[in-house]
Amino acid sequence: MIRRFLLSAAALLASACLLFAGNREDYLKWMHDNLPECLAFEAWQQKTGTLPPDFEALPRTNLLPDAFTFRDGTPVVSDADWARRRAEILDLFVQYEFGTLPPKPAITKVEVMEDKREDWGRSLSVCLWFGPDQRSTVRASVAIPAGEPGQKFPVLLATNLGGLGNNLIRRGYISAGFAGSDFQDDSRELRDVYPDYTFATLARRAWLVSLVLDWFETLPEVDMERVAMYGYSRDGKMAAIAAALDTRISALVAGSTGVGGFVPWRFAGERGGGESIESTTRMFPDWFIPELRFFCGKEDRLPVDANLLLDLIAPRAVLMEWGLNDEVANGWAQERVYDASLPVYERFGAADKLSLLRVPGFHGSNDMQACLDFLDIQFGRSTAKWHYEPLFSWDWNAWAAGRKIRLSDYPVRGGEIARNAREWERRKGAVADSVRAMLGSVPATMPSSGRSGFMFGPRTIPGPLESLQGKYNPGQLLPDVPAWVIGRGITEFGWLASDNEGMASKRINFGPDSIRGDLYYPADTPEGTKLPVVIWLHGYHFPLGYMWVYHPDTHPIPALVKEGFAVLAFDQTGFGSRCAESAPFYERWPQWSRLGRMVADVQDAVTALSGEALVDPGRISLLGFAMGGTVGLYAAALDERVRNVVSVCGFTPMRSDTGADGLSGMTRYSHLYGLLPRLGLFKGAEERLPYDFDELIALTAPRGVLIVQPSMDRDADPAAVRSAVQHASAAYTWAGAGSRIGADLTGPAGAPVQLELREPEDYGRLTLQTQIPLIAWLKEH
Repeated sequence: MIRRFLLSAAALLASACLLFAGNREDYLKWMHDNLPECLAFEAWQQKTGTLPPDFEALPRTNLLPDAFTFRDGTPVVSDADWARRRAEILDLFVQYEFGTLPPKPAITKVEVMEDKREDWGRSLSVCLWFGPDQRSTVRASVAIPAGEPGQKFPVLLATNLGGLGNNLIRRGYISAGFAGSDFQDDSRELRDVYPDYTFATLARRAWLVSLVLDWFETLPEVDMERVAMYGYSRDGKMAAIAAALDTRISALVAGSTGVGGFVPWRFAGERGGGESIESTTRMFPDWFIPELRFFCGKEDRLPVDANLLLDLIAPRAVLMEWGLNDEVANGWAQERVYDASLPVYERFGAADKLSLLRVPGFHGSNDMQACLDFLDIQFGRSTAKWHYEPLFSWDWNAWAAGRKIRLSDYPVRGGEIARNAREWERRKGAVADSVRAMLGSVPATMPSSGRSGFMFGPRTIPGPLESLQGKYNPGQLLPDVPAWVIGRGITEFGWLASDNEGMASKRINFGPDSIRGDLYYPADTPEGTKLPVVIWLHGYHFPLGYMWVYHPDTHPIPALVKEGFAVLAFDQTGFGSRCAESAPFYERWPQWSRLGRMVADVQDAVTALSGEALVDPGRISLLGFAMGGTVGLYAAALDERVRNVVSVCGFTPMRSDTGADGLSGMTRYSHLYGLLPRLGLFKGAEERLPYDFDELIALTAPRGVLIVQPSMDRDADPAAVRSAVQHASAAYTWAGAGSRIGADLTGPAGAPVQLELREPEDYGRLTLQTQIPLIAWLKEH
């Protein structure tokens, strides 16, 4: 059983010293006690005795590492500098992800297994022998279109022996393949053949590609100036590694690579509702070297990330393909990788060689013809121009042009929220006004008519659970993400088929734009019963919205319903089914903010729930994780109808979050995610912010607030969070309510504990062990 416990102030301090002062043995024990079991990793660690790195000795950043800065902080200035920096980056990938690689051997024998000529062209399959004592082989094949004598063709290498067949032949490409996938893996024996090298499975397969390219050089039909490689999913990761290792690959098409490919570890993981270092190294422990698992929850200390992998390929052509609702793709993160690597391509005058392709659908969605269109352009076979329209474009500098504030109008703030109750009563109205001003002006809205937004007035719409029973047609062309996730019924989504037992759902539309929400509730609820309801506010879950993937822990929705709650869930603006709202938002509402829209959506949801027959309007609570925890705190502060709010990993105080300590910085809200642009006007003067999270919490007093701040969260300062809650506790005392911070109780004698801070010894994630006590807290409140 995974252990979780709450830390008192003294224990928290001791834990921080323990985990961040280089005590590698104790950190290893924490991993063993707290992370899901990974037998392969544990067997490797026990055999080798390898300890976690000294994390304090590694630079820390939650933003993508800079390609133009050496590890020692020296900038890249010249082309010679870049050559050395590229070598340094490759060495880092070898050290932290790939493992060590043997020198490339010569091919000692080419065994022809098939050589046929047909009307369409020639098919050739071979077995290449190489290595010590000629013990190793790799199978490869080509299908060459019919052509004129001496004609050379571009080639696209795939990760299976069959290649991509007619897709390529009909477009005038050689279709090539090799045995480098899960189903045909000629790299399996290489660890035994080269025992002094540690290369992991994906790197081993990628290493074989160089031998295949050596064979290509002997084929007169192959144009070695136009060699492309294609890979999808895990094969896309491998293809990216191969392109990084061998510069003869002049173009790469990588589909849905996920983390370890072109989705950065830092922007994915539990906060992103997707793959993480923990899930990847546990489910696929051979893909990368075992040492990578040490960085679970410590992605900010990892010296490499997806943008640097892409930089290793520059200035050669790369197309990154991703699916709109692909559960592992995270298009927002891939667009940030593009932004980070574009300057490297621009340095070589090759900006047009780097781009993306977005296709509809879940994992597995692909547009091969469009991929070939990109290659045609790169190989000079087409004069067309490739165009990609970003889905998550955001330029804070463009937004801020002409917008200025006089910082001297904002006094330096910090410390206590007020000296006494009277001062707080005088001040809190101004604080709330400052919050609203930062969120922006809500567009004028007509009073609600009570209609659901449909042409024929309100109606009952079946929810995801009922849709799965085959009784209803979803009535839409777009993917129904919740129904699809629930229908999978597998552990990776944290929602098993058995979780549906005893649950019912229905779809409701709320707000001026008829936002689609799903209301889940106990199926056996007696008529006339009024249930407490929780609004679930998800994190940075770009492809799946309010669902998540690669989280074996039970999803909060079924967990809450089993405890007698109704739960309303919906995709927040810019995520899941609403991701298309992101790019044009500030053109449509230049005086608003996306975070302001999220808060308004919560308020509209509260209004809609108050009219639902099975909902108790006096017991509406919010539960938010990561970004959702931030939204919940804002919404509760401004809407007194919210009874309780639970914020998990929801904030770090902004005034102290300058970015100097390796956190994302206060500008994560303004510059990075585009959620709250006005905050960016205070960059460099964070101490002059008119409010911070301590004041937000204080505005909620005396209603219930539970802050869950893991002590190892890489994107927060737990000590600063504790200080903020302590400051806010004064407002609870003045309102006649109590607070609990760790084991310390404050407030009037006998007062109900309405504000609480819990600090599990964990990194930033929402496990079942974290959910159990917070659900109990909600039941108590």
